[in-house]
Amino acid sequence: MIEFFLKDGRYAVRLGRITMSQSAFVMISAIAVGVGGGYGAVLFRALIRVETWVAFVGVGTFLRAHLGAFGLVVQLAIGGAIAAFIAARFAPEAKGHGVPEVMEAVALRGGKMRPRVIAIKALASATTIGFGGSCGREGPIVQIGSTIGSVIGQIFKAPAPIVRTLVACGAAAGISATFNAPIGGVFFASEIILGEFAPRSFAAIVVSSVMAAVIGRAYLGNHPSFNASGFHLVSPYELVLYAILGVLAAVWAWGFVRFLYLVEDRFDLKTWPAYVKGILGFAVVGVIAIWFPQIMGVGYVSIQQVFYQHVPAPHGFILAALKPIATSFTLGGGGSGGVFAPSLFTGAFLGDGFGRFVHALFPSWTAHAAAYGLVGMAAVFAAAAEAPITAITIIFEMSNDYTIILPLMIAVVIATLIGKRLLNSTVYEMKLIRRGIDWQRVRRPRFFGGIYVASVERKPPVVADINDSIAEVVRHDAIFGELAVPVVSGEHFIGIVTSADLAQALLDGRADEPVSSIVTPMNDRLRNDDTLERAATLMADATVPLLAVVDAHGDRLVGIVTRRDVLEAYRSA
Repeated sequence: MIEFFLKDGRYAVRLGRITMSQSAFVMISAIAVGVGGGYGAVLFRALIRVETWVAFVGVGTFLRAHLGAFGLVVQLAIGGAIAAFIAARFAPEAKGHGVPEVMEAVALRGGKMRPRVIAIKALASATTIGFGGSCGREGPIVQIGSTIGSVIGQIFKAPAPIVRTLVACGAAAGISATFNAPIGGVFFASEIILGEFAPRSFAAIVVSSVMAAVIGRAYLGNHPSFNASGFHLVSPYELVLYAILGVLAAVWAWGFVRFLYLVEDRFDLKTWPAYVKGILGFAVVGVIAIWFPQIMGVGYVSIQQVFYQHVPAPHGFILAALKPIATSFTLGGGGSGGVFAPSLFTGAFLGDGFGRFVHALFPSWTAHAAAYGLVGMAAVFAAAAEAPITAITIIFEMSNDYTIILPLMIAVVIATLIGKRLLNSTVYEMKLIRRGIDWQRVRRPRFFGGIYVASVERKPPVVADINDSIAEVVRHDAIFGELAVPVVSGEHFIGIVTSADLAQALLDGRADEPVSSIVTPMNDRLRNDDTLERAATLMADATVPLLAVVDAHGDRLVGIVTRRDVLEAYRSA
């Protein structure tokens, strides 16, 4: 049996007679998560290929033969009905992006996610993408990898801080394997999922990302996602144009995110069955796809055409406008997929359109439009996700092109700053805010938000049984100096009895009565993975001198926290 305990302020693991440090356990677990995330990405992409064959070769061939162009609309409607039904029926958290659900689990549930999400998310997302829904595969693989990390942590009954780290490891592994971007996976997990670059988790995230990259390269090949080499800064004057592109990308990202949640809100207000919403949402995508089939699926083949400079001039801005619309109806209708790839698609075509325009005006000192497309990809995502480091790193790894790094940095930083001003929250955070979660407070907790009860709890000097007499409790020498004593029935916490109540009972001649006659029941309890912020909030009530710490699986008393303990923690910190 595995047991976690505190040793010198850090967790340690006891497995029979073997004792293992927290770092060793996390590293071993990180390797397992990396392997799981890597194979999860490989299998997920294989499932997408199967679903694509079923949709376009099987179902699609029949429908187009009998319905012509309208057959594409019906094909997408069928996929939407299936994907929306699967998610709504078996795992509602599998609907939509996937990344906000991981962030919510990390912030509010100690990283705990249901194991079924792995299969349901994979199936719903593969159906969405395979049948032509307009979304990305990064959201699903992040949620799949993170759930693998969460499940491993839960199997070993690891404390919440360790589970959260393993969830971030899974996210990094998924990004690393599916995009062949190990560095980008590390930054994605740290910057977006955890919201911090903490040394205690960074090493484990790197290990998982590397393991997943090795597996991904073994099965998917060791090559960048895009052939986009050879771009460079032609003239220093171009930096001004790239800065303007950063502004344009921020405005475009603002419109994308706002429209996405506008469509989702409209669908959420309807009480129709999930499959009906899926049919309607995907049908809209199908109508657009009759004239602009590039908006279907992940869209990486179309992005590559930008870098080959095969995109006609008018198509740049048109596709940059249509992709957000198609993605909004895909996800609003109940589809399952990410917004990372649509952001890249939108940015690539926006940048290409902008690049063609400025190159026509200044042909002698501007690069080809494709260079602006590459920069636009990172700028739109950075503005939407408020993740400049992730955007720069992933685009660099996906294109394997360093020569465009200076314009990339300029545009991304400007887009991030303006996007933050326009949106006030990221495309991922906004979904949580709409659920009533104060994300800024969760991500940037108050002083006590980063200190856990496990680090300050102590063994109670006196524990009274419910059947003990008042006199028996008072006879304990250790009771002096304590404002209250926890009361248990067996090992189960019942409530407290204060020193004032004990003294009054003695004065009233009730020394032989059981403690149960003066016990104050306490419904508020703490667990090891609670923060001191919660403890301090509960102790704001002057009638609460002591809080019991109970085990994670019941109400067995394992320790106490008093005001003195909270003040000692504050002084130490």
